[in-house]
Amino acid sequence: MHDNPHDAFFKLVFADPLHAAGELRSILPPPIAARIPWATLRLVPGSFVDEQLARSHADLLFSAEVAGHEALLYFLFEHLSTVERLLPFRLLCYEVRVWQQFLAAHPLAKKLPVIVPIVLHHSETGWRAETAFDDVLDMAPELRAAFAPFVPRFRFLLDDVSRASDLDLRRRAMTALGKLALLGLRDVRRPAVLLQNPTRWADLF
Repeated sequence: MHDNPHDAFFKLVFADPLHAAGELRSILPPPIAARIPWATLRLVPGSFVDEQLARSHADLLFSAEVAGHEALLYFLFEHLSTVERLLPFRLLCYEVRVWQQFLAAHPLAKKLPVIVPIVLHHSETGWRAETAFDDVLDMAPELRAAFAPFVPRFRFLLDDVSRASDLDLRRRAMTALGKLALLGLRDVRRPAVLLQNPTRWADLF
């Protein structure tokens, strides 16, 4: 068996741009999703996850055109049983590695591609921590505005399937396999729930 079955399942499904596109369309802001010609979505080889965290994270990097410019969609699968409060910092480290790889491949580049960090999360508790990088910085509240020009500011897109209902998943414009994958990830720690009345998903199977 695979050492990390959750990771293997995630990559088996979502490494395919056909299945990834539905998930990405579901979580990206509509003004961005509407400007992506989804036929341009392609998987970029490589992983940027720290080796010591490979048992609790998996990642996929996609490239797509957005209004004629290349953008990178960094898709992190986070399946810790507890919430990692400093995940925004870890994402920043991963983004820097992505840009370093880009510059190695494009040494004459004058600008960097936009990276949209996306986290697919499932846990027993659901996500209960910050999604913005500046929220994990130890700043006096009255000085946040003064510090703002000097610190990185970004937010990651969170898809917390721990909290998604069956109806929520069914309504997504995704492939049947993509929907079933999210269902399985949501309920993997609750096999009784997963197997309860399985006929409600028979059409997707």
